[in-house]
Amino acid sequence: MNLPPLRFVAFLVFVMMASLLFAVSAASAAEPVRVAITAVDPDAQATLAFEDKLYLQVSYESDVPLRFQALGMFDDAVLEVGAIKNNGLLHASGEGQALAWVMYLNTTHVNAVKLIVLDEQWRQVMQITKPVNVHWKAEGYAESRQLAAWIAPLNRAEERLADFHYDPAPRKYGTLYDIFFYINLAAIPIYILMQLHMLWRYNYRWRELAAIPLFPYMIVGFYILFGLNIETALQITFLFRYTFFALLWLILVWVAKRFWQHKLPPPKLYKPPKA
Repeated sequence: MNLPPLRFVAFLVFVMMASLLFAVSAASAAEPVRVAITAVDPDAQATLAFEDKLYLQVSYESDVPLRFQALGMFDDAVLEVGAIKNNGLLHASGEGQALAWVMYLNTTHVNAVKLIVLDEQWRQVMQITKPVNVHWKAEGYAESRQLAAWIAPLNRAEERLADFHYDPAPRKYGTLYDIFFYINLAAIPIYILMQLHMLWRYNYRWRELAAIPLFPYMIVGFYILFGLNIETALQITFLFRYTFFALLWLILVWVAKRFWQHKLPPPKLYKPPKA
């Protein structure tokens, strides 16, 4: 009987060990996550006051710890401006229930709510969308709102989780996100002052260049003035995010004028044609 060569046997052992390691890693990577929105409050068409919350009751089964957060949507667009959502506490693996909520500080209409499921390191695992019909308005409810019975016990459980459970990554956003947020916030008054100064002090082409950022504001103002029904949340999103880029343009114009105005010939004044 001829025995197989030693190299062939070693190759077979290597293939078997590699296959075993691949199967083990694949099994460990396959982390089943099952999440469902089991209840919503309010569960029908409703009008909420500012700072009043839309609650989601979440049931889950997972082999890894999970976080849950909610955001409102309108026609498949996520509405983040004016939104405040729950902290996204880390829930232990296994079976359980969680509470997610979102509220708005400005006039907002949502026709769907999105539940975002994240892992321990704030990486998105999945998302679930459920239709709703909720308005946030300044007047809101005249009387105190009657919450669903399941909200109070879940809210107490979330408070205990925040007090006694260690979270190795307690915040989703780091320092860089905070820096960009405050830069955008500070850009608003700086832009207004710089825009007024340039329109008042600049002449000729420099004033025309400084006026360019005003055109998008004029278009939005036209829509608002004639009631063409732009959602308030979208208006605020545009103004908040566009103003930073408008400020950058004004800074570029200021730099160009500072270094190049003396190198350019004076503008030619208009002369009427001879009769």
